Amino acid sequence: MLRYRLIFACNLLVLAALLLVTPTAAAEQPEAQAEIAMPRAAAAVLIEAHTGELIFGLNEESALPPASTTKILTALLALDMGADMERLHTISAEAAAVEESSLYLRQGEQLSLTDLLKGALVHSGNDACYAIGEIIAGSERLFVHWMNMKAAVLGADSVQMTNTNGLPDPQHQMSAADLARLAAFAMQDETFAAIVGSKTVELGQGASYRYYQNTNKLLWSDEHIVGIKTGTTDAAGPCLAAAYQDGAALYISVLFNSPDRYGESLALLRSAADEYVLIYWPCRGKALAYTEEDGLLLAQHDLQAVIRRDQLGSLRLVWRLAAGQNSLSLVDAAGQTLADCDLALANN
Repeated sequence: MLRYRLIFACNLLVLAALLLVTPTAAAEQPEAQAEIAMPRAAAAVLIEAHTGELIFGLNEESALPPASTTKILTALLALDMGADMERLHTISAEAAAVEESSLYLRQGEQLSLTDLLKGALVHSGNDACYAIGEIIAGSERLFVHWMNMKAAVLGADSVQMTNTNGLPDPQHQMSAADLARLAAFAMQDETFAAIVGSKTVELGQGASYRYYQNTNKLLWSDEHIVGIKTGTTDAAGPCLAAAYQDGAALYISVLFNSPDRYGESLALLRSAADEYVLIYWPCRGKALAYTEEDGLLLAQHDLQAVIRRDQLGSLRLVWRLAAGQNSLSLVDAAGQTLADCDLALANN
């Protein structure tokens, strides 16, 4: 019969390590948690980006017009496929002719993909998005096809794009939940995160120089706000994807057709920071247990979960150590598994 020995002396030491990584976890907890105020938006969602945990949803799976929040997916694909982001490209007549929100690109001028991304994400330039599609795919139509494929690969099944910029089209739609998923993925890219978190940007050189202030007014409302993108059309109404950094946690909200997109977004995000905490233990590849016959058992991935602050005192770690079925789980008072991590032999 195999005999197992845990690397850590007791579960309490591991749990303490988990809590110490998240600065807000040590704060004094309120006696009662306030409910999240119901937004008046047509659809709303609130998630934690690292775990994908759904904290709040209102019609979040309904496919609706996303307006210029479309540009999150455009930028995500551009950063994924753009080989040389600083190379200068010549703007076509077709890109220069795109109207509505615009950088007023001129046929024949030269800008880099980085410049165009800044113009698309900060100033919401529709013409910049069209140019990005042409530069990367040879045509906007093909780039849009790739956008739909990229969304499908990332599990955003509601996404149906017909253009790169979100201009009105009855067939152009996605759900708030899927936009939040795409935004969470995009925020992992340092270039994307830096652009959408900027209050102002400069792009281009010489006659192509431009200076813009971010259309996302939420960036001036709270120092924790780190993005992401506004969107407005008659069909979509006022839309906003926003991100809030709280210690190790990154909360993302999406509102479609909200009468107060900034106020409702900030209320959702602040409520998440007040009521929830991200527990994160970077244990992937670390030895957590030992068997005398087989040796060390290593964690296969990091352990992380989003929980309500009032549950912190009831958490426990459950070790399951049996031949071929080794794991470590974070469990709440009701016995529900919040996160688990498989353990595998070091020589596997």
